[in-house]
Amino acid sequence: MAALAKKQGCDLFYEASVAGGIPILRTLTDSYVTDNVQAVSGIINGTANYMLSAMATGQSYEQALATAQAAGYAEADPTNDVAGIDAAYKLMILSRFAFGQELSLPQIAPTGITHLSASVCRLAAENGWQIKLLAQIQRHGSGLYCRVAPVAVPVDQPLSQINGVQNAVAVQSEAIGTSLYTGPGAGSTATANSVLNDVLVAAKHLINGYRMIRNQKRSVSLTVTRFDQLPQTYLGIGPVAPEAVKYYANEADFSVKTIADDCYQITGLSAVKRKKLRTNLPLTLIPIAGTTDWKQVTENSITSPINVAI
Repeated sequence: MAALAKKQGCDLFYEASVAGGIPILRTLTDSYVTDNVQAVSGIINGTANYMLSAMATGQSYEQALATAQAAGYAEADPTNDVAGIDAAYKLMILSRFAFGQELSLPQIAPTGITHLSASVCRLAAENGWQIKLLAQIQRHGSGLYCRVAPVAVPVDQPLSQINGVQNAVAVQSEAIGTSLYTGPGAGSTATANSVLNDVLVAAKHLINGYRMIRNQKRSVSLTVTRFDQLPQTYLGIGPVAPEAVKYYANEADFSVKTIADDCYQITGLSAVKRKKLRTNLPLTLIPIAGTTDWKQVTENSITSPINVAI
């Protein structure tokens, strides 16, 4: 894993030597065994990140996908990448290593990037956000909160600077604080490197008599809830007049700030309010990273957690 550490917006920034996989697993098993991990958030699909980076500069979804396929970054059938399924599977692995918690695909219910347009990505970028397909998992109280979905990351946060096929995982823990681990996440050379690394690790385990990957995190059972069930702040992008958005804000009791033409910051938006807004207005709603209203979550505990048996 990581070879070089340097300061870059968070406590530690690592250039990872692994590629095409998850640039963090060995670090989680070796460096965080006795540390209390609080949150893991990452860009862990190089194809989707490449496409979103291209769309932020004006390429259409179709153009970005065609370019990714021509460059060898996307499969002939890119469904797992663009639908967030690949990232969800990787989040399931991260959950086991970081928290000792099993997750299932229905619990995560990933949202991909297929519904996004170049205009949405570009307008977000012009006003201070980069849209990234984030895989997130966070422990809060006795609950574990997860998400795989497009998220608007403020440009002053390190994950917003991870572009092209790069992957990155940010880990927040009690002892170390926040660290960011990054490495290439797609392409023939990167994938070949990861496959060879996996073969070497498997061979080493075979020689040493290991029957499974070593995971020293104790197994736990936490209530699992998706982030989209929690109140948070969203970017609302679409051809909607400010008066129309504010009309529903007054009715649904959340606040709206006009950022630019067809771009709004909507604060305190719950799942119920979000559904109502989408039903009545042609808005693309993108959650903004780090805006969950945890105080409201604590005061009004989730009554219907997403908790599927493994």
